[in-house]
Amino acid sequence: MRRKCKTALSKRTADILHSNDGASIVLVTIISIIVIASILVLSVNVNTLMTSADRQYFRDQAYEAATSMGSAIDGLINQNKLPLDKYADRELISDSSNNVDVTVTVKALDTSVNTYTVTVTATTAGESYIYTATYYGANTTYMRVS
Repeated sequence: MRRKCKTALSKRTADILHSNDGASIVLVTIISIIVIASILVLSVNVNTLMTSADRQYFRDQAYEAATSMGSAIDGLINQNKLPLDKYADRELISDSSNNVDVTVTVKALDTSVNTYTVTVTATTAGESYIYTATYYGANTTYMRVS
């Protein structure tokens, strides 16, 4: 018969658990609390990461919508199909599709030198992006300044 080594940690722990019934219950309770706390911490971290990813997705969606509409408006202005002086100081377009609200406004900065600002605002799920472009010109000929 082999002698038990009483100095090994696992042997001492086994002896304590065998001799004390209450110690086993306390150990199981502590391990259960640790496991439940770990699950709660992981759950909170996953929810935080998913919320952050959703916000970034909505920001990207608003950016794409605003820059896309801005490019389309810029193309119309370059083709001399959109006289900015006609639409100055009012809303040009307001559109809502795929949970994205896009609004285009034209504002006259200085009518004496024919400077206009086109502002495209895209909003989706509380996140928004604003695209602006400044034009100089008259009648149907405009040049983008910035």
